[in-house]
Amino acid sequence: MRNVDHYRTLQVTRNADAEVIERAYKALSLKYHPDRASSGDRANATRRMQQINAAYTVLRDPSKRRAYDATLAPEGAEGWDLFMDRFAPKARRL
Repeated sequence: MRNVDHYRTLQVTRNADAEVIERAYKALSLKYHPDRASSGDRANATRRMQQINAAYTVLRDPSKRRAYDATLAPEGAEGWDLFMDRFAPKARRL
């Protein structure tokens, strides 16, 4: 499964409140709605709108958002550092 950053999709920060998430969703929906796209760009707009809808579905529901946030690395954590902290904590001390 591909890693998806719903916060990046909606262009909001991780600590954005529900009102900010809703405003971002509405603005992006207006911008990328397939009915507003030219006929040649409709497929891209549809794909983008699906991503926006998926992100909004997760981030607008507090329980889904908590579960999603639990899968994310802490802000500022680098992938290798996170891996090492989880799987080789003793090696980090050497």
